[in-house]
Amino acid sequence: MSKFKITLARIEVAARREQDSQVRITFQVDRAPISFQLPILLSIRDFDDTEMIQAARSALHRTFVELAAQSQKWKLTAQDLRQLSSMSSRPKT
Repeated sequence: MSKFKITLARIEVAARREQDSQVRITFQVDRAPISFQLPILLSIRDFDDTEMIQAARSALHRTFVELAAQSQKWKLTAQDLRQLSSMSSRPKT
């Protein structure tokens, strides 16, 4: 299985009011045929410019860890997949 390619797509300041301004750092995630963007929002006041990308990468990692934990019960074994495949009601061609 090929690896996902994760690149920095955009950095935008989402300035509403100066005291609660946020930076939106968007990552592009690719592995054919899957491609999507995931924005990470960080407070401008929490990190300095040189730390922002590192903090966003950490937040992206945390997001995927939480997603993996929440979907863990959905994981099927190879035997489960074979059983589901054998139950398919689609006509064989």
